[in-house]
Amino acid sequence: MSEERLDRIEAALDRQVAVNADLRTSVVELRATTEELRATTEALLQVATIHQQNFERLTTELNADRVEWRSQIERIWQYLRDERGNGQAQG
Repeated sequence: MSEERLDRIEAALDRQVAVNADLRTSVVELRATTEELRATTEALLQVATIHQQNFERLTTELNADRVEWRSQIERIWQYLRDERGNGQAQG
């Protein structure tokens, strides 16, 4: 082989070593970023779960309140009908 050809091969190998080093660095950074994303995703999932539980609890409470309000309105309505029926209310 000629000296010039060996120099080109050596230069190409040196460039490949630099590329490989950059790739290793990129992989390490990518792994760190992936771990950060995984941790963030887990935290977001926990927050979403808490919000879902709160929403379910509030929905249950609101439904119970709705039933209670409906019952109260029915009692008031019945009272007003009874009063009107007894001639005590005008109208």
